Amino acid sequence: MTPDYERAAIKATETLINHYIGTAPIDPLPILKKTPGVLVLSFEEMSKKANIDRKEIISMVGCENQDAVTTVYLDGEKVRYVVAYNRLLSSRIIDRALARELGHILLGHDGTRPESVRQEEAKCFAHHLLCPRPLIHSIQASGLRLTMEVFGNITGFGEHCLSCIRKQPPVHVSAELNRAVRDKFRDYIFNFFDFQRHAMHTDGSALADLGNYMEGYEE
Repeated sequence: MTPDYERAAIKATETLINHYIGTAPIDPLPILKKTPGVLVLSFEEMSKKANIDRKEIISMVGCENQDAVTTVYLDGEKVRYVVAYNRLLSSRIIDRALARELGHILLGHDGTRPESVRQEEAKCFAHHLLCPRPLIHSIQASGLRLTMEVFGNITGFGEHCLSCIRKQPPVHVSAELNRAVRDKFRDYIFNFFDFQRHAMHTDGSALADLGNYMEGYEE
């Protein structure tokens, strides 16, 4: 079974629009908290509510460095989700982890499809949520160098995440959705570019291209 990368990218783009996101880096935690049927807790908060030692919680999810995990259960006929995350990790890791879990939820992953497929779709969703192509396109069109520093400031991503993004297959998101995202970020883009032009170091080298990530982009 092949992951539906395009559906994941479209869902991420629609999420930015529906939640009126217009600044970066993007924090998925408020989006998760506003999603119906979702309870979000840190492992520490879960430990207090369940009266279970935090180390036992960590053991239950399988790894001391586990960043986040989602549990699905039925409340009558309604599907409910509990998202638990490791608050002790860096904010960038938490953002990526919560964006991935949000992807699982909004894409309706219920365990009926192979885990590898679900994981690929959720990662694709997270990349398009935290690294919107309209923002990247605006940088490229402006002539501002897309340095690793600029890329990190916008997306919260580092070198490892950038390499993952480059491997994303081409997807098509409608020009209408792309324009809607760009319009919501219009003020942020203007202010960010103005700041970067003054703060940019003269020795900043531009990143190589983003591989397939920008293919299929339409204004």
